[in-house]
Amino acid sequence: MASKSQRKATRTHRRRAAARGFVRVEVQAPRQDVGLIRALAETLRGKDKKAEEARSTLNKVLTHPEMTTAFDVFGSELPDEFFAGVFDEPRQRGWRKVDL
Repeated sequence: MASKSQRKATRTHRRRAAARGFVRVEVQAPRQDVGLIRALAETLRGKDKKAEEARSTLNKVLTHPEMTTAFDVFGSELPDEFFAGVFDEPRQRGWRKVDL
């Protein structure tokens, strides 16, 4: 348990970071990738050309810009396993009453 002064310092630090447009992100990664993730985070915090190039490259590699709507995603050639667990909600039993 942190002391009151430690909690206040943490709260102040996070408030200042949020004012600069930063958010705290916690990830779990293999031990071998820790240095890479830290270096990537440090690079992306910058506003220089290196950060923009890294951001652009990652966006091209990790996102699917050609898919812009839900129809595009569900009509894509993605395997069924990609959607596993998304629609596991049971249907409602019967109709609900609506006043028109």
